[in-house]
Amino acid sequence: MNESAERGCYCDLWEKSPQTLEKQGVPRGFCGICEICKAPGHTRQAPGATPYTGSWCDRCYRGETIRHYMLWVGLPLIVITTLIAYFFS
Repeated sequence: MNESAERGCYCDLWEKSPQTLEKQGVPRGFCGICEICKAPGHTRQAPGATPYTGSWCDRCYRGETIRHYMLWVGLPLIVITTLIAYFFS
């Protein structure tokens, strides 16, 4: 399996339509420009269940993944501890 298939990105567009990425100023080896830090990155599905496709460098994508999953773990913990503090203080 190639890297773009493992990553779930559109790097195979370099083989199908390289002029599309060249027109956007994307360097070879990447298929997008990071929406956060503007570094070369990859266009792929957003982390989690969000129906959104965007471009991120690997560093920002990992950060988005951690933030997404921490929200689902951290938010209930905050609510539970707040309720416990409210009812038992």
